[in-house]
Amino acid sequence: MPISELVATVAHVRCFKQGQQLGAASGFFYTHTDKLYFVTNRHVVIKEEDNFHPDELRLKLHTDPNDIQKNADFSVPLYSGDGKPLWLEHPIGRKEVDVVALPLDKGRIASRFFVKASSNSDHIPSDVDIAIGEDVLVIGYPLGFHDAMHNLPIVRNAVMASVYPVPFQGKPFILIDARLHSGTSGSPVLTKATSIIRHTDGSTAMLNRAVSFLVGVHSASLDIAGRDPSRDEPLGLNAV
Repeated sequence: MPISELVATVAHVRCFKQGQQLGAASGFFYTHTDKLYFVTNRHVVIKEEDNFHPDELRLKLHTDPNDIQKNADFSVPLYSGDGKPLWLEHPIGRKEVDVVALPLDKGRIASRFFVKASSNSDHIPSDVDIAIGEDVLVIGYPLGFHDAMHNLPIVRNAVMASVYPVPFQGKPFILIDARLHSGTSGSPVLTKATSIIRHTDGSTAMLNRAVSFLVGVHSASLDIAGRDPSRDEPLGLNAV
């Protein structure tokens, strides 16, 4: 069975330190100026307050575009030989922006694996309106759960819970309402595919193909400090 291009953009991530697995997450491929990157959360590669310092990510990738059962691991080192971090993070926000991009050897990937990458053309155009309450998709690996036989991710439904693109409470994220779990960190959040585009001026346009836009990167679930679990459930809100 051939692999859909959407599925080929994401990968299951396992975090290792000196060969010992520390955790799992999600991420996706992104291309910029003809260079290939793997995008995930910053807290997937380092979390200083928890003394979380993996030295390697292992991605499980498809090796044959026509056979979804053929897969292999691809190792992504997190540090150079002299101990310098290899990931790129926000030049100003740094750890406040929970996103990193890891440069990959494009030729090495292409010679063995079948992957597809998002790009700048997948971002939401400035004149397109993404309304609060609109449905979006989160593609990843909740608690590491997925179709392991075929190496296929899980897609969860979510709803835009804050106004895009206004930073919620001045923080560098927006909110979605969804039932998500750890392991979804680093998942791409996408609008549902549609051929009808609504512009910010209220007009609409019909396209000759269905498009899906990259809203952002799922970071973490939010909760309220001091919430009484015996009285109130978690908010079910997530930062993107």
